[in-house]
Amino acid sequence: MNHYRSLFLLIMLTTAAFAVGCEPPGVGDPCTPEVIPASGFDQTEAYLETSSVQCRTRVCIVYKIEGYPFGSTECNTQTCASQETTDERIFCTCRCGTPVGVDGRTCECPDDFTCEEVLDIGPDGTRGSYCVRNSVAEGDPG
Repeated sequence: MNHYRSLFLLIMLTTAAFAVGCEPPGVGDPCTPEVIPASGFDQTEAYLETSSVQCRTRVCIVYKIEGYPFGSTECNTQTCASQETTDERIFCTCRCGTPVGVDGRTCECPDDFTCEEVLDIGPDGTRGSYCVRNSVAEGDPG
């Protein structure tokens, strides 16, 4: 009888570990940047918040928008991105690639995302490529 209990326990633990391992990574989930530059965002740059508690990945990206996100308080007097642009270009992401010679944890990008180099300066723990929506990635003609 002890053998069956052990086997049952092993099956339950394996199932639980498998279920946790299959949890979706959260890439693409919406997030709101906690810090906005005084002059707004620059459409030629990507901004990363690497300690975002809003994201399961802990990384919120603002990918190349001009001005302020739709809905921010600055929108009353400044240039603001549309709701569609804000939704498409501000989202939770994860680091999918590291620079040559830098070790670090990476993820796989889900469908509709591509692994694109975003940050080539800074600490080893953040430099590298991140998952970006195909519709806004640099190489995307659309």
